[in-house]
Amino acid sequence: MSYPALPSNSAIPPDRRLRILVAEDHPIVRQSVRRLLTSHPCFEICGEAHDGAEAIDEAQRLKPDVVVMNITMPVKNGIEAAREIKAKVPELAIVILSSHADRQFVELAKKSGARAYVAKSKAGQSLLRAIEAAVTDGDFVLVD
Repeated sequence: MSYPALPSNSAIPPDRRLRILVAEDHPIVRQSVRRLLTSHPCFEICGEAHDGAEAIDEAQRLKPDVVVMNITMPVKNGIEAAREIKAKVPELAIVILSSHADRQFVELAKKSGARAYVAKSKAGQSLLRAIEAAVTDGDFVLVD
């Protein structure tokens, strides 16, 4: 499976690789996100986490540029984990990837320090753009 390249006017320099931690409790979804992200030359998966507590630990240990995180995970949910990660590694960008369409979750994600919220149903190219925007833009990005 191949995905379209990021736009040539990308704000991310072509020689820079964004280090991404994927935090998702479902192995098949985690594998799909990994496959999508590694198909692009400027994205590198530096780690994975299967629950919120592990995401916090891995974010501190690996110091990635971005965490792509599910909301509904065991031990600590993605909102709690995002809040703790931002407190411990504030320069890191968090992108929430969720099946929850309720605006309440979007607002909670925004308050937790996340820079983007992407519905799993729109995850393809929209996730790639949301990651880029989370790293380069100052505004919160919503793709639902």
